[in-house]
Amino acid sequence: MPPRQRACQVRNSIAHGWRVAARTTLLQAAVTLVVSLVATPFGWRNAVAVAIGGSIIVAGNLLFAVRLFGRGVQPARAALRSAYAAEVLKWLWLCAALYLAIAVFKVPFPGFIAGVLAAQVSFWIALIAIR
Repeated sequence: MPPRQRACQVRNSIAHGWRVAARTTLLQAAVTLVVSLVATPFGWRNAVAVAIGGSIIVAGNLLFAVRLFGRGVQPARAALRSAYAAEVLKWLWLCAALYLAIAVFKVPFPGFIAGVLAAQVSFWIALIAIR
């Protein structure tokens, strides 16, 4: 009788990465929406500022995920280059978007920072909670 083989649970890293990215961005968007609704008593401009700040963070993380996982299965060196390129793309997006929101469009700063912080903290929590 052959020895009993154990089933090995293997995660497809690309598919798993897409699922985690989708869940974290959905959580970030939901938290941004809730914080924006909570900010409405402080004025519609503050509520819009919260939504803009959170949306910038959500879009940056989505850009990162698309650049990292968009090419499918790659050799290790190419995957590492994709990770570096994704991080650079995200930071370029964040710098440009934050500059435009603060300096050009003069979004109310307290609401804007509240949206940025809410989206970023929810991202960190999602990385711990979503596996």
